[in-house]
Amino acid sequence: MIIEKLKREDLPKYKELIDEAFDGSQDIESYLKYDENSNAYEIVVLKEKDEIVGSVTMYKLDLFTFSFQPTIELFNVAIKKSYRRQNLGKILMNYVIDYAKENGYKTIHFTCLEDEKGVHDFYENCGFKKAESRKYSMYL
Repeated sequence: MIIEKLKREDLPKYKELIDEAFDGSQDIESYLKYDENSNAYEIVVLKEKDEIVGSVTMYKLDLFTFSFQPTIELFNVAIKKSYRRQNLGKILMNYVIDYAKENGYKTIHFTCLEDEKGVHDFYENCGFKKAESRKYSMYL
């Protein structure tokens, strides 16, 4: 297994992972907006030979106005169903934690659906604590 930044040529395989993990996603044209040279975000994938079996997207918020900044916001933490329960999610989360520490980030944040108890347990086993906050959204 290797961990690497998502390459543009691997976008179709990445989309397959996201579709499986989240029961669908946007069309492939949306994925073509991906910029593997972006400084604002990084999509990290876990690969077994030529297959993408896991991923996490890190948005890097380098602001400095609050004590928890700079911070990394996580999205699309995903492991292929046939590879779950093999500690691969923990490997990805440890990669993120090490990256954050090595690059001067103070916190890591993400949003998780309230009814995903198993996922909550996973994050807590990785050392994360439930934040006492409320998320608001406006869909446009």
